[in-house]
Amino acid sequence: MAVQLDALMKGPQPASIKTSLPSDTAELQDLMQCIDRLRVQHPLLAVVVDAQAAVADRGLLDTCITGLLPRATLVTLSPADASKLLGCPPLLHDTDIEDAARGLQMLTGCRGVVIHKIDMSGVCPDGAFMLTEQASGWLLPMPAAGAAATSLPVAACDDHRACFSASAAAAFARGFVAADAVVLAHMAATHFQRHRQHTDESAASTNADQRFALERANLPALRSSSSAPPISFAPLVQPQMGLYAVVDSAAWVQRVLDSGVRTVQLRIKDPAHPKLREEIKQAVAAASAVDAQFFINDHWQLAIEENAYGVHLGQEDLATVDLPRLAAAGVRLGISTHAYWEVCRAAALQPSYIACGPIHPTAAKAMPWIPQGNDNLAYWCALLREPVVAIAGMDFERAAQAVQRGADAVAVISGITAAHSPEQAIQSFDQSIAQARQFPRQAPPDMPRPTLARKP
Repeated sequence: MAVQLDALMKGPQPASIKTSLPSDTAELQDLMQCIDRLRVQHPLLAVVVDAQAAVADRGLLDTCITGLLPRATLVTLSPADASKLLGCPPLLHDTDIEDAARGLQMLTGCRGVVIHKIDMSGVCPDGAFMLTEQASGWLLPMPAAGAAATSLPVAACDDHRACFSASAAAAFARGFVAADAVVLAHMAATHFQRHRQHTDESAASTNADQRFALERANLPALRSSSSAPPISFAPLVQPQMGLYAVVDSAAWVQRVLDSGVRTVQLRIKDPAHPKLREEIKQAVAAASAVDAQFFINDHWQLAIEENAYGVHLGQEDLATVDLPRLAAAGVRLGISTHAYWEVCRAAALQPSYIACGPIHPTAAKAMPWIPQGNDNLAYWCALLREPVVAIAGMDFERAAQAVQRGADAVAVISGITAAHSPEQAIQSFDQSIAQARQFPRQAPPDMPRPTLARKP
């Protein structure tokens, strides 16, 4: 049976299965029964199907579509495979690939789809379209990643897919949700292809270097369109920001500036705030007077109009903001991230900084995310080239720990605004950060742990 049990984790973690399409009916029935039995014990069992549609019998192929693929957590395939499964004309354009992924998901009910791009000459470029519960888009080479985009011959494409599907199954077994598992699998397969000339082993028998996830050149950009022009934002004047105060009024901006803070964010979430523009105008003037790096949360149009230094955006804002206009105005951009796919989406924009969180539990905002902890923070600081802001649940000790893990800034809200003496709190944060910078940076793990719980 073409089934590989990649891992069975201890405790509540699920098993994962990686399989190709069976070649006969008996094998297909055995496989489906195996999946069903395992899911009784492990409701979170992940099934990765590498759907190379080489099955000649159309009836067997149809049974795979109606029986096996509905059981799949993730289906990986080429455009030709997708065309055969859907019974549609060849997928000539990237929009055809996107439509095919959605069509395959609707037809089979599979949870996720990845279509690896292969052009008409049979060459496999660097790129894949993913459709998952958490996110969809194109995984492409990262801008300025230090490695040029490459094209692979068909044989190498097969190895790439074999490494990809096995790595996705292993990522599921470690507890990652689909979007993160796809990113990790893409990184592993990219690493294998970049280093394949140095090994005689095939992808089927080679585990990617355990430190593949620490190489920035392996990290893909996640874009909504494969043809979107590159974009980048101005770098920070002072990338080592230290204490990053997040406050909700111009009066608080002035107060923290008077206490020596030089990176500040104005966070007024209500777009109907009656004095929103006036608050922003006053805060911009106060920050400009002392050359502080001042960011506005969300209100990017007002930031441009009032000549603010920067804007901070959440992931949900990226689809609605005119990012080219923001970049052309010279406004710096910071982006919140919580997981692999969000980091890929943020880094694709070459922002001024990337915020990672929640590092610790926080009451500032209701979120589904598992607190990342210091190990994950150390990982992101090691992987990313952009300045990293550690956010959520920070006190004096945690601020020092964050800096020791490589954070360039520590974002603080209630630790300042709810303090008995905000001025004294700012002084204590500054001291903790300065002292932590005197110690060696702590080594990161090979990869982070999951930040979102998988669902059955």
